[in-house]
Amino acid sequence: MTSSERIGPKNLLTQRNKSPFEKWLTYLGLPLAIIVFTLFYTMPTPMGVTMQGKVAAAVFFLALILWVSEAIPVYVTALVAIVLLAITGAWDENSILGVFGYDVIWLMVAAFIITSGMEKTGLAKRLALFMITKFGKTAKMALLVMIIANFIITFVVPSTTARAAIMLPLALALAEAYGAIPGRSNFGRLLMIQELQANNISTTGILTATAPQIMAIGFLKDLGGVNVSWGQWLLASMPIAFITMIVSYFIGFLLYPPEVSTPRGQGIEEMGAELKNMGRLNREEWKALGIFVLTVFLWATGPYHVKMFGFNISLVMVAILAATLMYLTGLLSWKETQIPWDLMIFSCGAYAAGMALEKSGVASWALDRIFGVANLSQLPFILVFAVVIFISSFSHMVFTSKTVRTVILIPTIIQLAKVTGYNPLALALPAAFTIADSITLPPNCKPNLIFYSTGQFTVTNQLFYGIIVLLVKCALMCLAALTWFRWIGLY
Repeated sequence: MTSSERIGPKNLLTQRNKSPFEKWLTYLGLPLAIIVFTLFYTMPTPMGVTMQGKVAAAVFFLALILWVSEAIPVYVTALVAIVLLAITGAWDENSILGVFGYDVIWLMVAAFIITSGMEKTGLAKRLALFMITKFGKTAKMALLVMIIANFIITFVVPSTTARAAIMLPLALALAEAYGAIPGRSNFGRLLMIQELQANNISTTGILTATAPQIMAIGFLKDLGGVNVSWGQWLLASMPIAFITMIVSYFIGFLLYPPEVSTPRGQGIEEMGAELKNMGRLNREEWKALGIFVLTVFLWATGPYHVKMFGFNISLVMVAILAATLMYLTGLLSWKETQIPWDLMIFSCGAYAAGMALEKSGVASWALDRIFGVANLSQLPFILVFAVVIFISSFSHMVFTSKTVRTVILIPTIIQLAKVTGYNPLALALPAAFTIADSITLPPNCKPNLIFYSTGQFTVTNQLFYGIIVLLVKCALMCLAALTWFRWIGLY
């Protein structure tokens, strides 16, 4: 029996159990949202704010409370927000419905089609098995290879949960090979915590690795007037992500020194047998590899398309082309495609609510009052940058949904940059690099829960280790703001 047969994705813990506080929040969410909406809607319109802006804020906070409390499904809240924006006049109906045609929505749809095709072929799993069996013969090397494998398959499988489902059986087999007893082994503790960290942090290095990052560049384009290419994101963020994870690798040995140095069981041999049973690359894997290489090539060479082809292929069109090839080559059928339409509706509603705040001018007005333009604009850029990065890095401890964090943070930071005279790209894009850094608690995201379900580490283990790593990344981001981001011409 293979490691993937022992434990499959269907057997994993992927839904979090709510705490008593969260249960109470669920019950109180709906009445609280209605009360807040009513207060905003009926209050006198403040000087400098239009009626449209006041109503847009009322709808936004109603939706925000419902999203955070999960009183009703998030996609239902999105639909409620869309209806309320239209009937209250907070934003015109054509603009609201037009969100469904935004390039950011199409990019997410295409990304999920590509993910479905890559998962079906097993190409990512083959890559991971090859690396572990060839280079994971000692404890330190095994841990490092698992981190690198996570970074590599991030290019192939743009889904954090899918990557966790691929890597968990391999991590379990590796834990078995090194005799890691759940709750008693530092090797097992390091292995699983570093896997969830690598899963999340590697995501920050690739624009298309999670949908909220795509939404973030949509906000930058529509609210900040700047376009960010796939290659620009990769060049700016991937070095920071990789260095952060390498530093985390060494920090782990200081916190939880492994008690073993060489394998004690048959796990690696078992993975080797599984890789051997897969045989040579089959026709479907070659097709998937070809589509993957073409997609990465077109994304990476975006600024040079006109010189190369005589015309430009946008980030979105490259993704749609790759998705189309998945079907034309027979790799995927529509029935096999897994597109989370609830997430699509959620994204549209969240995007519409955020855009309504911007278009009505109430977001800029609120920031002007809250931060005090004169005082904030006199602060050194690096201090403002550090505050923004710290808040965005740890915001996942309050808002577990990456999409909700994106909707709240990115438009707000763009407006903050505008009212303080800073380049929106200099503040909002680095903040977007932290959206997927959900590494402090198991409930922060599904991959965390997947690895937590192994029993190899405690909540305290993850929290302590995660906070240290996030502080390291914050420091690296501040250093990059003064050096790397400027050297590559990001701003």
